[in-house]
Amino acid sequence: MKREEYDILIGREAAHWGAVAREGDNPQIWDDEKLFEIFFGREYRHLLRRVEEHGPRVLELGCGNGGTALALAERGLHVTGIDLSPDRVDAAVNEARRRGLAERTVFLVGDLNLMPLPASSFECVVAHDALHHILELGNLLDRVRGALVPGGRLIVMDFVGMGTLRRMVAAAMFALLPTYRSYRSKWSLRRRIVQFLTPERRKRESFTEGSGKFLHAESPFEEISGPSIRAAIESRFRIGEFFTFCPFWYYLAPKLRFPGSWRYPVARTLHALDRAMTRIRPRAGAHIFVTASND
Repeated sequence: MKREEYDILIGREAAHWGAVAREGDNPQIWDDEKLFEIFFGREYRHLLRRVEEHGPRVLELGCGNGGTALALAERGLHVTGIDLSPDRVDAAVNEARRRGLAERTVFLVGDLNLMPLPASSFECVVAHDALHHILELGNLLDRVRGALVPGGRLIVMDFVGMGTLRRMVAAAMFALLPTYRSYRSKWSLRRRIVQFLTPERRKRESFTEGSGKFLHAESPFEEISGPSIRAAIESRFRIGEFFTFCPFWYYLAPKLRFPGSWRYPVARTLHALDRAMTRIRPRAGAHIFVTASND
């Protein structure tokens, strides 16, 4: 892909995340604190504890509005956060000032596919739902390895995707079950099914070819990496902890329309089904948790 084509796509990615907001007819799991707690709360708290153990100097990849960085700063850590979106970085800086955490946080705008990282500067690097947006994943992890002090830790909690069969079932259930999006509106989304089902390999080939045919229209780097994340980490770091979670129902839970009093009891039941699926197949989760060291 030519550099000018790449710049257009990365600009579109930055604009998408800068403008992202809650969509009433397409809610996401992070839009609802209770739903997030049900499906991801235990793992997210585990992430914060692990980073806290390995500070005090922390680099966060893809910091967004600064939620994780500020939670870590409140625990006494010194956090540098990097994000592609200037709007999100501005929001993180303003929130740090409002909460009196400006002295323990630094927020930078940067493209993680390309930007250099300072050598031997951090005891811990954390990536929460960031690596599946990275095209140059191996290159980034090489730079992360260099940015860690000897014996430093990389801690990752990320989305690695569902297999094709699970995606097909999820798409069918989204189409058939009552959701916040109307059936007429869902029918208008039918052309996106190809992108939804396209595997990582084919999306990456779209970049190489410069076609962009199989890329998300608003967020072209969405799921550009996923199944390859673990292997990329394993080839550069020594993995100390690894597990998967939330293989399926996390995706549909925020989108299904139920009477208000049913919403969270149903979500807990769906999460129990997710937990059962990972007990049966421990590597089946669509999300992974990894701690790894560079020694």
